[in-house]
Amino acid sequence: MKEPTRFYTAFSGIFLLLQGTSTLAFRLFPVFDEAFPALLSITQMIPVHSILHILTGILALAALLRGGQRGTFWFAAGFGIFYTGLALFGMMTHHPTILGLQPFDHPFHLFLGLWGVLVAGLYIYRAQNRRRASL
Repeated sequence: MKEPTRFYTAFSGIFLLLQGTSTLAFRLFPVFDEAFPALLSITQMIPVHSILHILTGILALAALLRGGQRGTFWFAAGFGIFYTGLALFGMMTHHPTILGLQPFDHPFHLFLGLWGVLVAGLYIYRAQNRRRASL
């Protein structure tokens, strides 16, 4: 993938969808948790957090498959800003929010959020350079 926003959107969508569906399945079907208890004991995911990951993953994949470059740009920018804000809020307040965030969530959110902001900024930079070159 030559476009960084497409790669970011694909990576985020696949990761969030897999992570959200697996943790929700482990919450809903205790037999899974009994077979592999490390998943929920490590992540401590609650259903609302898993559902948010599932919905965000679906949104990312929809942007990737239907949105073109603009769709992946808007996903990267919007999700990047949201995740960066969520990470900073968590780091400053140590409040778990309705999502049941854990301290180890914040660095991950910050990484994924700043990555999204970075690739969205790169998209804007390249678009401006293309416009200047065409003048």
